Amino acid sequence: MSQAAEQIALSIHADEEALLKAFPGAVALCDLEGRILLISDAFTDLAGKQPGGAVGKCLAELFAREFRPGIDEAMGKVAMGQKIKDIRAACLTSRGAPIPVSLSFSLPKRAEGGAELVVVSARDSTIEEQLGAELNRTQSESESLLAELDEAYQRLKKAQDGLVRRERLAVSSEMAASVAHEIRNPLAIIMMSIQYLHSKLSPGHALREFTSVIVSKVKQLDEITTQLIDYGRPRKLKPETRDLHRNLNQVLCLANSKFLAQRIRVIKRFDRGPSKATCDHGLMDEVFLNLLMNAIQAMPKGGELTVETQFDLRNNQAVVQISDTGCGIPRNVQAQLHKPFFTTKRKGTGLGLAISRRIIDLHHGSLTYTSKARGPRHGTTFTVKIPITPPQEESSTG
Repeated sequence: MSQAAEQIALSIHADEEALLKAFPGAVALCDLEGRILLISDAFTDLAGKQPGGAVGKCLAELFAREFRPGIDEAMGKVAMGQKIKDIRAACLTSRGAPIPVSLSFSLPKRAEGGAELVVVSARDSTIEEQLGAELNRTQSESESLLAELDEAYQRLKKAQDGLVRRERLAVSSEMAASVAHEIRNPLAIIMMSIQYLHSKLSPGHALREFTSVIVSKVKQLDEITTQLIDYGRPRKLKPETRDLHRNLNQVLCLANSKFLAQRIRVIKRFDRGPSKATCDHGLMDEVFLNLLMNAIQAMPKGGELTVETQFDLRNNQAVVQISDTGCGIPRNVQAQLHKPFFTTKRKGTGLGLAISRRIIDLHHGSLTYTSKARGPRHGTTFTVKIPITPPQEESSTG
């Protein structure tokens, strides 16, 4: 130890030395040049030194070489009045295994006539790193568990929504069928009566125009009751393996006159691979016709109708998309679209999509849509997905 260091060590009061020895942490007192004047037992234990073996040495010598420049730099900053925290270093133990530590440097106010001392405290970072790693692992597990819970909740919510929708469909369909049956008999009597009166009027009679209107409206009511009965009637699939493109071509052919009258251009993008599917092709014709008529009604001033198919044999899924460039479906309407009897059409019953969705449900498939009512790419796309080969269980419902 140099003469100056000995003088500083002698000037340290006995109570300061006692306090240092009793301090539970790893603490050392150094002069401004970094020489150790006093060091706690915890610090020497951490550094693998004998209690008296570190006094008089440079503090940086207790640490691995790569950390010494940083420690010397910290000492210089503290000497200029700065307070340094969390300097990373590694103590050199007697067994040669470095212990990661975090160092803090401070320059307390000296008593009158006392020497300036630097207080250096060391904290073992091993436990902190272990706790940090454990915390990160726990956080990762928690996030994974939350993601699994959220996924399970979404599946449960989807199943519950499907159950509620099916219950509503069952109740509404039963009610619709009952009402339709009650209406149909008196409606038939009205039709026969008005047709009889109409036949008795001469072609130029003033009342004949009114009877013609009544006959037309009664026919319209009869069509509505037929739809209601179809909606409420229990259906059993009659599956048949056949080319699904044949269904689409037939439905497009039926609607061809509408396409020409409204100047609608039809674009077909059919999958070039195998296109056979085992389903009730009669019911699928009904679905495709409903979707085509919706698209036609959405384009009264012309537009483009695109029919696209994909057959994913690996996932056993046939996909049919029917897109139009029509007016689109407003957002406030989209929330109500899945409900039976809801319609924005003047002469609509609101059952077309409900019946189509029910048919697709019978096939264990899905009917979804996307729509945009504003912007340059407005229009609606309905997507039908059904299994290419149906599940093993028999598909029937009431």
